[in-house]
Amino acid sequence: MLIVLKIILCSGILLGLYHLFLVREKTFTFNRFYLVAALLFSLCIPFATIETKEAVKEIPATVFVEGNEQPIEAQIVTPQESFDYTKALLIGYCIVSGILILKIGYSIIKIKKLKGRKIKYQNRTVFLLKQDLAPFSFWSTIYLSETYFKDSKIEDSVFLHEEIHVKQKHSLDILFVEIVKAVLWINPFIWFYKKAMINNHEFIADESVISKNKNIKNYQELILQEILKQQNLPLIHQFNFNNTKKRFIMMNNKNSKFAKVKNYFAVPAFAVLAIVFAEKTYAKDTSENSDLKSESIISLNSFTNDPYNEYKNALKKYSKFIDNYDYSGFTKNLSKEDKKNLYELFIQLTEEQQNNEKITFFKNQNKLKKRAISDSEFNEFKNNSKYIVVVDGKKIDNLASSNYKKEDFVVSMTAYNAEHLNVPQEKSVILMTPSYYKKYLKNEEIVVGFNGIGYNDIKKDTISPRKNINTKVSEVKTMSEKPNSKAVQDISTAVEGVAVDLVPAEYPGGVNELRKKVSKNFNSAIFGETNGLVRSTITFVVDKNGSIRDLKAEGENEKFNNEVFRVTKEANENITWKPATKDGEPVAYRYNLPIAMQFAAYKKTQ
Repeated sequence: MLIVLKIILCSGILLGLYHLFLVREKTFTFNRFYLVAALLFSLCIPFATIETKEAVKEIPATVFVEGNEQPIEAQIVTPQESFDYTKALLIGYCIVSGILILKIGYSIIKIKKLKGRKIKYQNRTVFLLKQDLAPFSFWSTIYLSETYFKDSKIEDSVFLHEEIHVKQKHSLDILFVEIVKAVLWINPFIWFYKKAMINNHEFIADESVISKNKNIKNYQELILQEILKQQNLPLIHQFNFNNTKKRFIMMNNKNSKFAKVKNYFAVPAFAVLAIVFAEKTYAKDTSENSDLKSESIISLNSFTNDPYNEYKNALKKYSKFIDNYDYSGFTKNLSKEDKKNLYELFIQLTEEQQNNEKITFFKNQNKLKKRAISDSEFNEFKNNSKYIVVVDGKKIDNLASSNYKKEDFVVSMTAYNAEHLNVPQEKSVILMTPSYYKKYLKNEEIVVGFNGIGYNDIKKDTISPRKNINTKVSEVKTMSEKPNSKAVQDISTAVEGVAVDLVPAEYPGGVNELRKKVSKNFNSAIFGETNGLVRSTITFVVDKNGSIRDLKAEGENEKFNNEVFRVTKEANENITWKPATKDGEPVAYRYNLPIAMQFAAYKKTQ
């Protein structure tokens, strides 16, 4: 999409320069090649690369941070069918292009089917038409009516005009712009390029006729006589065009004294646009500084030798809430920045360290779906001795005594309470109203919970509880509640099909080999004067065959995301992973790899 945008912008700028500086000048031959070159340049320059040397003398240590690979909530990926709008748009685009290409073919066939006879006239092929049509030319043939061929002669001005089109192969320009228009019809400037080219071709032909036949008035009268005979064939050069007034004005015009200067202006214009629209790459430095640059990317351990201690230290200011199991106080006082940083550190911990921590952080990507409640279910939920009821994220004492009706809820979810919750109720039910459900869908991805205090099993839509279903649950406790009075506040949906003997996917040579490749190919120089810590998270799926798909990079810095995406993609080219297995059978597996880089300012050479 960026390439298409560059083509459109570049072609528009060059066309604007043409109308600003050249269209009123009688430098017709130069104008012709300018228009063709401008179109070719616009099509090619986004694919070109400009290699430049880095103006860097000293780069302070740049740190490349790689977290431990994490399956997102130990998820085994089940392909979901969804409508691919991108594919639909691409098909629609190709259909329009196909129609325009067929139109070109139809125009050529229409010309070839014209009835008449061929003759040779002054070493040119002339096709004498039976119909009374205005003269025109296509490719190497001049087409005109039999009425123009009197006494074995053709009007000199008419023949000379069409001969110029044939001699200078103006049909090639038109055919070229028609093909470009068919392929890149989304570019609105293409249509104006065609109009500008055709007008300029007519100016060239008119100038040649007038240079031999000095009587401009007679030539203009001849053009006016042919106006009503114009043909609607997009690929031909007709003797007459609608733009007659401009042609007449141009016949009497003279070049300005700055005409040549304007021509020379085109060269720097192309050079500037090349710098703006071409892809920039940095040349490999073979000097002594190359060693410095190669060391500018350092391994994870140079940045956080011990993410576990960093995580513990970051939680210290919230210790009064954590130690007292005050989840409400913790979540209320936890800042967004701290939550994000703690999540980034938490996912770098080992599985054992994560399991031993009171506080857990995870991304709640599987949202609950709408589900109507039946009368029997709603009546059952009113049983206060059997159910803990949570409505819109808050525990209510008694559903039966509340004013809620079953129609008030669009989501319901039941789950068995864990034994160590020490609550008399066997189950809990999560209920959501429409307004709360909308907020829930837009809620922040990162979920905070107390580890190890959750449900043994999870039940959706009153299905019997299943074994081996991974779930993460967070508890709620207000300052006034006792430690044994606990209830569910945040619940992530269970991921079905996760087995105890799930074996994660493995990169050839291990994850350290993947880190090495990503680190080696990472180009830190493209970030200019970027400062501070920049983060991105790479996610992808390793399918049953060991190939990766759905590669994505998410973070606040788009340039960093693009570079992380590029190096990760390169690291996986021609690579086959050892697929994940569940119960000994290959399964698709989602990978989550956090990456960060600490930037310092570049010092430029003088």
